[in-house]
Amino acid sequence: MKPDSSEWRSSQAYDFISNVPPDALAWEFLRRNPAYQREFADMQQINPTPNAISPNELQSQWGLRFSSKS
Repeated sequence: MKPDSSEWRSSQAYDFISNVPPDALAWEFLRRNPAYQREFADMQQINPTPNAISPNELQSQWGLRFSSKS
């Protein structure tokens, strides 16, 4: 089955991607991931569910790296 390309936009609309740093591009994909969104939201609750993961587990599971600010 051939994909429907009738809704495709001009490729120029995506030219900015070539200048996006890899970490920013990875973050854009991660923050739209429904599983990540659920785990992050659960972790942020005042009374998280019993199987909610800790911030360190979230960081490890999703491969997050935070730069230290000095």
